[in-house]
Amino acid sequence: MELKFISRIKKSNKRGTGFLPIPKDKLFLFGLSDKVQIKFLNNVYFFAQIIEYSHKLGVYVPRSLMEKHRLLNKEVEIQIKKIRGFYAPVASDGRIYLPYDIVKNESLRDNDIISIKAIENNKIIHEKYVKIYVTTRPKRRWKEYICYLDKNLSGRTLVFQVKKLSPIPPYRRVNPLLAKLLQDMHCAFIDKNSTIIFKGNKVPAIININLELSDLAFYLGAYFADGTKKGNSWAICASTFEQASYYLRIHNSLIKDSKPEFIISYTDIDNSNQKVLKKNLARIWKDKTSIRISKFRIRKPEGKCFLKWNRYGTLVIREHRQILLDIYNFLLKRLIKEILSLRSKKLAIDFICGVMEGDGYSAANPQGSVSIWSNKNDIGILEKILRITEMKFKICKEGENKYALKIGALEILRNFYLLKDKIFILYPKRRKNLFERFKAVGAVRFLTENHSSTNWVKSWLKNNGFCDKNYQLTKLGLSLRDNLLNKMIGVK
Repeated sequence: MELKFISRIKKSNKRGTGFLPIPKDKLFLFGLSDKVQIKFLNNVYFFAQIIEYSHKLGVYVPRSLMEKHRLLNKEVEIQIKKIRGFYAPVASDGRIYLPYDIVKNESLRDNDIISIKAIENNKIIHEKYVKIYVTTRPKRRWKEYICYLDKNLSGRTLVFQVKKLSPIPPYRRVNPLLAKLLQDMHCAFIDKNSTIIFKGNKVPAIININLELSDLAFYLGAYFADGTKKGNSWAICASTFEQASYYLRIHNSLIKDSKPEFIISYTDIDNSNQKVLKKNLARIWKDKTSIRISKFRIRKPEGKCFLKWNRYGTLVIREHRQILLDIYNFLLKRLIKEILSLRSKKLAIDFICGVMEGDGYSAANPQGSVSIWSNKNDIGILEKILRITEMKFKICKEGENKYALKIGALEILRNFYLLKDKIFILYPKRRKNLFERFKAVGAVRFLTENHSSTNWVKSWLKNNGFCDKNYQLTKLGLSLRDNLLNKMIGVK
């Protein structure tokens, strides 16, 4: 509602502050303490609160405006309109003070989280989720309620609207891993799927609270292998286009306000023209993944790096918010505890398949085995989780801080129904190598080619339910055969 009228501005005190009375016939439109915007003299405006002065309702006019425009006893045309919310100046550090009536109406307390909108000329120019801080200045008895907006709003007086967010989930349905995370941080729910979390002075993050546990298990397995877990930045590395697309999709799904940067790490074995090389790499990654590369790290070859050379480089997906490291490390730690306490074979295999995306490989031999590289710190964790998968394996020490966990082809066959759609699923070259080498395994040839095999292989197939006592394929054996054929054809 906007009202126009002509009024004479009077003096209200010795300091030069003015008073603008509201005409008697318009008083019914306003109430004491209403927040209003006053506009006059070709877009000169200020914010005020309806007060009572000398038995009249009106607003104080700032001394600066009184002096600048010589308003004392001057008749001016006024436009006045109520505002929804409150007005406040933004300090140089982005700080604003919340009025007591807003604090009371919204029942605000220290560490509460609110949604706040900054409005100018009836348009929302800034919207943010912020935490409330309560302070008491020395020699003052009352509390001050503060929140912080972006510094680029400093020096402006704007209209603000706030809404308190609830710390209780709308439907009490939260992924169990994320539920544990929320207990250690200040959080509030934006909607049924999203919550914003604060921790100390770190930049907050909005997370999805309803991701499937199996998706997180696979993804966090990949993060266990190829993620940054220390320092000031969160990051995960992708060696294939498929990995890059998947990791980014799950990261964006988990971190709802994600703003990653993308870096290509590349070993230049051909001493290429740097400008042309960067242009070609950026184009290829954009075509394959729709990702725009932000930076490049071009290195010269050293030692045996030729053996692990990646034709298109490795993509590093990175964000600099420290709270993301806390989130990922917490979820990884809790997931491992969950797998070990529930002894869930499926979750364990999901996690191990994720680890294989970064640290696994199909051995270059005709045995069809798979190995996972590890170090002294992580080998114990992987050993415990692999035992839950019930796959037999052996650990080989390859160096001072280098270990390999080796899983034979028969163990992969025995658990193929759980592994077939996840093992090296984001690394086509490794997946192709695995199934190509599988073709030479005796048990696979017996299943897929009706090839005669040794007695111990037949005995293994019978003992695991793939053959009957006459060595004819059972229903389980036929299913395994069909799955093997399907997967081996699919990687050609």
